[in-house]
Amino acid sequence: MQAEILRNLPGNANWEGSFYERLSEHGVWDAAEFWKLHLALVITATNFAAHAQISRPLASSVATLQARVSNLIAAHYDANDAFQIHNLTAAELNAFSERFEHAVLSVFSGAVLPESSYELVNPLVGSA
Repeated sequence: MQAEILRNLPGNANWEGSFYERLSEHGVWDAAEFWKLHLALVITATNFAAHAQISRPLASSVATLQARVSNLIAAHYDANDAFQIHNLTAAELNAFSERFEHAVLSVFSGAVLPESSYELVNPLVGSA
């Protein structure tokens, strides 16, 4: 699952077509790729829940990805920035943003909220 997280960072050999590549390069919030990343974050959080800490490289990768996605979301709402997310309404972006934020936080806290806590559910969770 860590491979899916790392795939979303520029410089990774499999970056092209990843959630972050589609978002940053094309202004598209690719839901299918997002849910793959989300599932990887949730599984990673679950796997590390019993550990006192996660590895520095993994923590750095997750924090970097969160910062970059958050910056793009902020840019989307900035009238002076040319970047736009083209395929989501404001409500959809807020819902996806919440899911991303909670998944990232779960990696660091080890606490994963059940899918039933959300209106926007990850369709991959039942298949994992």
